[in-house]
Amino acid sequence: MFTTLASAGAAVPQAVPVAIPNIVRETSPVHDASGKASPPSTPDLGHEVAALSDKLIKAINHQTALEEGLEETKHELTMSKSRIRQLEGIAKEHADMMAKGLLVEKKEVEMETRQLMNKLLEESHQRGKAEKEKKNIEQDLENLTSSLFEEANKVNISLPPMIRTIN
Repeated sequence: MFTTLASAGAAVPQAVPVAIPNIVRETSPVHDASGKASPPSTPDLGHEVAALSDKLIKAINHQTALEEGLEETKHELTMSKSRIRQLEGIAKEHADMMAKGLLVEKKEVEMETRQLMNKLLEESHQRGKAEKEKKNIEQDLENLTSSLFEEANKVNISLPPMIRTIN
């Protein structure tokens, strides 16, 4: 298994040329289906080694890319876990404030506001009625007072002059 320096934070070269010595290999005769030996084929070992070397380099590069992707994913996971802890702390703080009564739900506030507005309207109507009744009572009182003075004057006028001077 290959380990790369990417996980340690060092730069890793993308392609590494590998020098492979030329190895001469004898090929065994190939037998066909009839069992007769056909002339041996001599593959070009240099091309085969170069192809295998290219495949190895590509595999190493692919593994490096995967490891870098893994490191990025691990970093994202760590950041996400940190954010989750932060949000859980905020949620717990909010729940504690709700439990202590420092915060109330919006619907509760809206309901209480509606009740207070209805009460205000009712009391406003009652005040209007009371002011109108007060005005009527003051008018009646004024009328009664003037009627009383008129009656007193009538009585005073109708009394004989002698009794008027005594009073």
